[in-house]
Amino acid sequence: MTAAFTDQRLIRAPRAFGWIDLAVVGLLAGFIYALVTVAREWSGPLQQVPQIHLEARYLPLYALLSLTRGVMAYGVSFLFTMVYGYTMARVTGAERVMLPVLDILQSIPVLGFLPGFVLGLVHFFPHQNIGLEIASVLMIFTGQVWNMTFSFYSSLKSVPPDLLAVARLTRMSWWQRFFRLDLSFAAHGLLWNSMMSMAGGWFFLMVSEAFVLGEHDFRLPGLGSYMSLAIERGDGWAQLLGVLTMLGIIVAVDQVVWRPRGRSDA
Repeated sequence: MTAAFTDQRLIRAPRAFGWIDLAVVGLLAGFIYALVTVAREWSGPLQQVPQIHLEARYLPLYALLSLTRGVMAYGVSFLFTMVYGYTMARVTGAERVMLPVLDILQSIPVLGFLPGFVLGLVHFFPHQNIGLEIASVLMIFTGQVWNMTFSFYSSLKSVPPDLLAVARLTRMSWWQRFFRLDLSFAAHGLLWNSMMSMAGGWFFLMVSEAFVLGEHDFRLPGLGSYMSLAIERGDGWAQLLGVLTMLGIIVAVDQVVWRPRGRSDA
């Protein structure tokens, strides 16, 4: 009797399909749809002056495309920071050359990189939109990367000698030392400078999505080109909608990405 009762308690009824499962399925479907939409935009035919719509119903699409470019630029900035900053801080004698080069690059205005990026990539991809997309990402990259690299370099240079000695005594591998010591020690500064870098990317969004070179007017569908066209036409309502959409994205990224990382880092 007791055994039968125990066995019956161990048997659990199958869990019903709830709203959490529905939300997960919806998020997955939305992610797949966003991925397909961005891929279609990148692989589309090159149009020097694509049609930009000022209707409010296009704003979610433009927000998705702009956010994707900003996130991709941040990914490139992060990889550059890891490689360049680590080499500059840890390789003997490297900072004598790499530090002045980095200082010179950060002193060049964002628009100074524009002609080379656009003309070179359009030449490599004359029939597809991917050249302009890469140029836009690299333009945003130049507005994000410098303070992240300087922060990472400064953090690595300020690691206490005692911790470096402990890493040597415990015979940590290069990989273990990088993750357990260097990256952990630099995480706080890297987090806050990442927030500043994303802010810099939003600041140069209009420049990176709508640029004029001679007789060629290159525009990419996004919030930057939306705002540029709204300003050209003097459409105050469209300008307000663009600003509110950008503000909503910034707040959403802050709540979903930066604030949780800040609390865990604290």
